Amino acid sequence: MKPYAVRFIVIASLLLGFISVRAVRAQDRGPSTPEERARAVKIAHELEDDPLAKDAKEQRAWVIQWIVEIPDITVNVCFEYFGKLPDPPRGHSMEIARQMVISSAAFMIEHPDKAKDEQAVALSGLLGSIKAYQAILKQEPASRWGQMDKLVQMREQGKLDDYVTETRRKCKSDEEDRDRNTIRAQAPTQEH
Repeated sequence: MKPYAVRFIVIASLLLGFISVRAVRAQDRGPSTPEERARAVKIAHELEDDPLAKDAKEQRAWVIQWIVEIPDITVNVCFEYFGKLPDPPRGHSMEIARQMVISSAAFMIEHPDKAKDEQAVALSGLLGSIKAYQAILKQEPASRWGQMDKLVQMREQGKLDDYVTETRRKCKSDEEDRDRNTIRAQAPTQEH
């Protein structure tokens, strides 16, 4: 079995619970409220700036659970951007990976006109993860992660947008190779 397939199975297993709970919970409640969206955006930016804050774990848990429960904002999840995720997670790899989901949702809320632009959403999410990673390094320099250092370098060289394009293509290709019964999250159509 190919290494990326094993990694996918592990990540898919984690996300299957995420998506299954979402399907049940989304039926239990209505769309997000303006107050919830404002709170999610505020938390997203706070976590980018200080991902190790005293209340970061609780805030991160709230916003992830909120994204799972609400029916009106859905973030496509592809962790290929992070290369090989440490297994088991070490350092702050999970916080950095989750930040991409959180920052993507914040971007969709702040830019509803671009919510369906998967390139813009993924790029914004990845930039949020990079920002959180750099904030972590200021507090814990030993928390270096080679793939994140490469992403920082790509951003500085103006190559991150191309990387996102390539990785999105790979994620879509991997998805097409998967079971057709897999649930794929997409940004919903906004009705006015």
